[in-house]
Amino acid sequence: MRYFLDKTISLKRLKGKDINRSVFSATGSASYLASWQEPSPDKIAMFEGQIGKIFVCFLDICCPIQAGDKLVKDGVTYGVRDIKVNEFGSTHYKRVIVVSGD
Repeated sequence: MRYFLDKTISLKRLKGKDINRSVFSATGSASYLASWQEPSPDKIAMFEGQIGKIFVCFLDICCPIQAGDKLVKDGVTYGVRDIKVNEFGSTHYKRVIVVSGD
């Protein structure tokens, strides 16, 4: 699986500044390797009504991505819409649906 991870991404997570404000900030200085793909038309139809361009990102199982995080690739920020952990024998990875335009 690691052979196909050819893009570098970073994560941002919503953190509270005080009682009235919150901000998305980096989860640390770590970056993660990912595979970046455009989904098939039938997969796009499953997310009908979604505003923005949809992509599928495959990540190593150890990536700490969570629902509500933002994913940054090449300076563009994408909102995380769906995370699924796939386990096939010794191959484990996370499939993440992301949307630009958030």
